[in-house]
Amino acid sequence: MDKIDELLNKVPKSVKDKFLIKKRERAIEIVKEKITQANKSISDYDDGEMEGLIGDEEKNLNYDQLKTMLIAVLAVEGLSNLI
Repeated sequence: MDKIDELLNKVPKSVKDKFLIKKRERAIEIVKEKITQANKSISDYDDGEMEGLIGDEEKNLNYDQLKTMLIAVLAVEGLSNLI
């Protein structure tokens, strides 16, 4: 997660805000899907629990983003070695 924070510190605030909003929206979508799959409704959870679930999903998204960036870097390095 530190790598994403370092990258976000280098970009303009407007871009950073858009990125964080999109990530939060995606985490909310994932939580809604999981709640639906568990045959429950959003009203079964209080605000604190929902924030916890959304926070956990944001952490998972951070991990996925780091993994994607690593794969991209490795792909670029592999292509540069071929050339």
